[in-house]
Amino acid sequence: MVRVTVGFLCLALLALPVSLASAQDLPDLAAVQHHVEDAIGKRPAADRLAITYTAQGMAGRDVTLRSGDDYRTDTTLGPFKSAEGSFHGQDWSQNENGETVLDNAEPGVEIGDRTTTRLTRISQPLDAYVITKLNLRGSGSKQYIDPATWHVVRRDYIRPTGTSTVSYDDFRTTGTYTCAWHWAFRDGHAENDEDYRIESLDPSAVSEAELAIPPARRTLAEFPAGISSVALPVHLIDGQFIVRVNINGRGLDFQLDTGAGDLVIDRDVAKQLGLEEHGAYSSAVNAGRYVGTNVIVPEMKVGNLTMHDVVVSTIPHVAGDNPDYKIVGLLGFDFIDAVGLKLDYEAGTMTATTPDAFEAPTDPRTIDLDVRLGSLRPQTSVAVNGVLGQRFILDTGATGGLMLFDYFQRRNPDVLRNAQWLAPNPNMRFIGVGGEFEVQPYRLRSVTIGQVNFTDFIALAVTSGGSYSANEDGLIGTDLLALFTLYTDYANGKVYLAPNGITKRVISK
Repeated sequence: MVRVTVGFLCLALLALPVSLASAQDLPDLAAVQHHVEDAIGKRPAADRLAITYTAQGMAGRDVTLRSGDDYRTDTTLGPFKSAEGSFHGQDWSQNENGETVLDNAEPGVEIGDRTTTRLTRISQPLDAYVITKLNLRGSGSKQYIDPATWHVVRRDYIRPTGTSTVSYDDFRTTGTYTCAWHWAFRDGHAENDEDYRIESLDPSAVSEAELAIPPARRTLAEFPAGISSVALPVHLIDGQFIVRVNINGRGLDFQLDTGAGDLVIDRDVAKQLGLEEHGAYSSAVNAGRYVGTNVIVPEMKVGNLTMHDVVVSTIPHVAGDNPDYKIVGLLGFDFIDAVGLKLDYEAGTMTATTPDAFEAPTDPRTIDLDVRLGSLRPQTSVAVNGVLGQRFILDTGATGGLMLFDYFQRRNPDVLRNAQWLAPNPNMRFIGVGGEFEVQPYRLRSVTIGQVNFTDFIALAVTSGGSYSANEDGLIGTDLLALFTLYTDYANGKVYLAPNGITKRVISK
């Protein structure tokens, strides 16, 4: 499920690098920040916040408990429940299917996104000081500050896919703390309109027990009694694991996709199955913009595994059809998180185990990868020509070996500048969720994943503006993953790549 905004936005202003316009009537940026902080006042050590809102055409309610840096937010939106928080430095989330996910921290050693910041004064469409912070592609944010009250009354978020705006009003003071009690989100797509209002803000103590990381609400994938490992019904087609899934007595082909942050089904198929749609949202996070909804599937069977009352996202079309199989869905994060998986690319088989019965491969040549699951897609670190990127997605649903997204390219321009550019191919177009995107091939000196180094490696750089424009470095696709037997152990934040018969002929260690 996609929710466009980021929850409660009381007006904290981050410290920003100084790059002021030269107009003599502009105050010092540090002085503006100081005024904004004074206008906010002192937030209590703990508080209880309730917010009601509308989003995706549904009514919602957030309840946030906070004590110092620890917090927990429980969300109800229509029939869906989710939660997120941070406890003693550990970030976590709980998705609509009740799975609790720990978000491991990044190493924090890669090159950061370079930005410039400037302060201006405008009179239209409102009288405000504006702090603009943009990266090299012109994406970033603007904050609009009322010069009379020093309240942040608007924020713009500028991305290649469009600009979204959050407007704030109805400022109130509780004790020594002032914030907006109403705000609205708009991005030009009516499905994404959101409107928020604080119901109550209570500066009372919050106990550690109330903030503790919750266990999963349920066991999503049910194994047969007394069984901890099952072979799943799959076919391996062009490096893709196609899985037979039964819904309402109908057999359907889904693709096992570690690059999908949830479970997905073709919207037309969902309608054919009589599944009620809830909400609607417009998304442009991948290859193009599309409108999705959400459904609740009473029962899904994957071989001998059963899932009940499963929240599934819908999209207009699931890419990846071939003459023999009509792929109508993606088995993404929610399913993969519920089990341990072994994907054997040589044998074309897939085995699922209960998380507590999962066993890591014992081959000493195995690549042991710590993965970060905060985006609900396994991200790991990769060195490209010796330059580190910390947000590469391990993606069993993607063709190709290695793709480099804009986030990596703009922060590390010398990597491609010094790589061998291969002649442009007019057919180098790929299909992703939402549409097609273009790539250009480059020959790289080295690509290092874990302790294994690939030399003379061809990678694809995404060149379509707006495609895969979030803050992710790229993806590792099936051309590379198929050199291994892949094991997923999301319960422990691990993915293992065990060498298969092809591996030793194509890599150096």
